[in-house]
Amino acid sequence: MSQDYPTNVRKWDVFEVAVEGPSDGNPFLDHSLKGIFSSKNESAVVDGFYDGDGVYRLRFMPSFEGKYTFVLKGSFLKETLSGVFYVDAADENVHGPVRVSDTHHFSYEDGTPFYPLGTTAYVWHLQSEERKAETLDSLVEAGFNKMRFCIFPKHYDYNLKDPAVFPFEGTPMDASVLNSENFMDYFGKNEGNHFDYDRLNPAYFRNLDECITELGKRGIQADLIIMHPYDRWGFSTMTPEQDANYVKYIAARFSAYHNVWWAMANEYDLIPTRSQAEWEKLADILVKKDIYHHLRSIHNCQKMYDHSRPWITHCSVQRVDLYKGAELTDELAARYGKPVVMDEIAYEGNIQHGWGNITGEEMVRRFWETAMRGGYPGHGETYLNDEDVLWWSHGGTLHGESWKRVRFLKEVLKQTPGHGLCAVNDKFDCVTAVPEMEFLKPVKSQYIYYYSFMRPSFRDFYIDEDTEFVVEVIDTWNILIRKVGIHKGHFRIDLPGRQYMAVRLRRPTEEDYENPFDDESAMELPVETVAEEPAVVEEAEPEIVSEPEAEGQLNLFEDVEELQDDGLDFDMTGDQVIPVSEVKPDLESSMELNMDDFDLTMPEESDTELLDEVGTANLHTSEMSLTNSDLFKPGLDDIEPEGDADLFADDDDFLDDEITGDAVKGTVNTEDEPLLLEDPLDDTADLIAEEETLNIAGMNFRNR
Repeated sequence: MSQDYPTNVRKWDVFEVAVEGPSDGNPFLDHSLKGIFSSKNESAVVDGFYDGDGVYRLRFMPSFEGKYTFVLKGSFLKETLSGVFYVDAADENVHGPVRVSDTHHFSYEDGTPFYPLGTTAYVWHLQSEERKAETLDSLVEAGFNKMRFCIFPKHYDYNLKDPAVFPFEGTPMDASVLNSENFMDYFGKNEGNHFDYDRLNPAYFRNLDECITELGKRGIQADLIIMHPYDRWGFSTMTPEQDANYVKYIAARFSAYHNVWWAMANEYDLIPTRSQAEWEKLADILVKKDIYHHLRSIHNCQKMYDHSRPWITHCSVQRVDLYKGAELTDELAARYGKPVVMDEIAYEGNIQHGWGNITGEEMVRRFWETAMRGGYPGHGETYLNDEDVLWWSHGGTLHGESWKRVRFLKEVLKQTPGHGLCAVNDKFDCVTAVPEMEFLKPVKSQYIYYYSFMRPSFRDFYIDEDTEFVVEVIDTWNILIRKVGIHKGHFRIDLPGRQYMAVRLRRPTEEDYENPFDDESAMELPVETVAEEPAVVEEAEPEIVSEPEAEGQLNLFEDVEELQDDGLDFDMTGDQVIPVSEVKPDLESSMELNMDDFDLTMPEESDTELLDEVGTANLHTSEMSLTNSDLFKPGLDDIEPEGDADLFADDDDFLDDEITGDAVKGTVNTEDEPLLLEDPLDDTADLIAEEETLNIAGMNFRNR
C-alpha cells in the first residue's frame, strides 16, 4: 500500500502523510488510522481522518528541530507503515501556537508576546474566491491578528443564501422561501433538510484547510467556532454521537495548524438541545484529541459559561448588558484568573439591530477600555450596502472608522514592559493601566491614564518626589502621540478638552533626554486613502441656505446654520489648518480654513479670498467675535426701520450686550434691555431675519 509524505518540513508547520484505503461503506465511521511520531524531544499519538476518494490523511505539527520517525497503524492496513522525516528551523515569521502567559495574557510558544486584536466574519470562508481574497487583504491592511469564524454555515438576517457546498452529504431545505421577516421561524429547525450527519463532505473541509493556511501565512490566528445556534439545516440538533464524531474529525483535521484556536460554541446558551453536561463531554473529547493543546473557549449570549472550568483557557465574552461590556474586563479577569478576550462588544455599523449600530468612536473607546483594563478587544462591523454584504458575516471590504485605529492600539500594547497591562485603582475618574509584571512594585516603569468619554482640559500627577517620567499625550481617535516633557514630583499636564484622550508616563530614554518635547508625533493611518463612512440614505430636505455671493465663496455669516448642522467641533488655534470639506462637505476638498492668518482661502489655483480679516472663530467652544466689514452683509440693507439693529454698522449698540446662551434665539433691541429668550434653536432658523431676530446658536457677539 502506497504512502506519500515530504522528507523535510519546518518547525510548527504541518507534516502530512496520505495513505490509500477503502471508500466503500462509511469510511468516516468504519475505519481508523493512527500515527506514532517520535523524536529525541517528543513523542505523540495522532489520529488520522478520511479525506474522500479513498484517501486517508494524518497530520502532525513538530515542535522541535531534528530527525523524526513515525509508524502508521490502521484498521484497513495489512502491515505497519513507517518513515523518517527531518524538521528544519521555523520560518522567521512563525513563532508557534499561542499560549496563555502570565495568567492574563498571551505569548507564542517561543515566548514572543502576542496581543490578540481580532475581528469577526462568521462565514467569510463560504464566499466567492474573489471576496475571500478581498477579506484577507482587508485583515492585513487593518492589522488584525485574529479572526473568529464558524465552521458551519450561518442562518440569520443578511445570511439567507445557501453556501455552494455543505459540511455533510445531502440536500438543504428550499431557501427561496426565506426573507428578513420570516427567517426566525426557521431558527434551529430541520424541516425540509436531507443530510446524513454521519457522512461529512471532505470538499467543505478542504476549503477550511485553505482558509486556515492563508490566515497563517499572514500571521493571523483562526479562531474556529465549532457550534452555534444560527442554523436551519439541523447542524445544531444532531445527536450526541454525531456531535462527538464531528468534534473528533475537526480535531484530527485542523489541530496540526499552529494558528488554530477553538471556540466550542458561539452563544452556547441559545442552543437548547445542549446541556452543560453535554458541553463538558464535547470539551473533554476536544482536549484529548487536540494533542497540541490549542487555546479553548466558549462564547455566551446572555448567560456566561463557567469560565473557571479547567478545559477553558481564556474567557471569550460577549457583553451581557446593554451598555456595559468592556468595563467588566478587569472584574472578569480577577474572577476567573484567565485572560479576557472581549470578542463581541457590539459592532460599528448602521443596521437595525441594537448590537450592530454603534459609532466608530464608541467602538474605539471600547477597544481602549478593554485593553487598559488588561483584556483584549474584538472588532466588528455591520454597515448596510446594496448587496447586503456585511463584514460581520461575509468579510470583504471594511467601511467603518474603528478598524483604522487597531494597528495604533497594538503598537501601544507592544510598548508595554512584559506581556500585558492590568488596571490599578489609583484614580476613581479614569482607568489607570500599568504593566502587570510590575503590579506589586510601588513605582512602575509605565502608567497609562485613559479618560474615555470624559474630556479634561488638564490633569495633575504625582508618583513620587524623585522618579522622572517622560509624559506623552495620546489621542486615541486621531492616532497621535506627543511628548510634553520630563517631569517628577507634582506636575500638571494640559489637555485639549477632547474625548478619547490618554496620558502615558514612562521612564525616559537617552533619546527622551535629548528631545523631551514633540510638536506633534503621530503614527500614519494604515491606509493612504481613508474610506469614508457609508452614508445613510435619507429623504432630501429643502435647501435653506442662500446662494453664496460669488462662485465658490463661503459666506461664513449667512451660511452659518449649514456649518452648524455639519457638526463643527474643531479647536482652531495657532497654526492649525483643516480642510473645509470637514466643515462643509459639499465644498471642494482642497479648500482650507486657515486659522493662522484668519483667512478663508480657496485652492491654490484661485485668487479669490472668501473672508479677509473679518473675524476669528473658535468653533470648538462655539464662540465667534465679529468686526465691521463691507463683505458679506446678507440682507442687512433691508433692515432700515427705526429700532432695528445693524450688527455691523451699529455695533456700538451691542458694546455692553454680551449675548450668550445654549442654542437660543433672542430678540434684538437698541435700548440695552435684556434679550428675550424664546424657543430652543431649530435647524432652520436664520441668523438675522427681517423680524428682528438674532440667531445666537450658542455664540458670543461682541464689539471689536
